[in-house]
Amino acid sequence: MTTIVEKIVSREIKAVIVFESEDVIAFADHDPINIGHVLICPKNPYESFIDLPGSVNAEIQYVAKDLYSRILTKFNPDGISFIQNNGSCNELGHYHLHIFPRFNNDKFKWETSGIGIQTVDDLKVTFSDF
Repeated sequence: MTTIVEKIVSREIKAVIVFESEDVIAFADHDPINIGHVLICPKNPYESFIDLPGSVNAEIQYVAKDLYSRILTKFNPDGISFIQNNGSCNELGHYHLHIFPRFNNDKFKWETSGIGIQTVDDLKVTFSDF
C-alpha cells in the first residue's frame, strides 16, 4: 500500500513543499495545528523512528533545525513544538516529524492519561528493570 507521503513525493497528491532532497521531504500540513505546521519525512516508507537509517535521521534533524529558524523568522511564535508518533498513533503509516509554531493563546495542549504526578520512588519502581 502506498502511503500519503509517497504520493506527495511522486506528485500524485499536491502539497506545499518547503524542502526536498534525495532522501527527505518537508511540506505544509494540510490540517495544521497552527499556521506554519510542517511535516518532515523520509522519502522511503519507513514506518517508525526505529526503522530510520542513521543518515536519514541525521538529515531529518538537520532539516528540522533549518525549519525551526525559518518558522521563527516567518511566524514569530512564542515557541515551537516537535511531535513524532509511532505504532498505532502514526496515522500515516510513514515516519513523519511534526514541527509547528506555538502561540500563547493557541488551543493546542498536552493532556496526560490522568495517572497524576509520580514520586521519585514510584518512578524508580517503574523503571527498575529498564
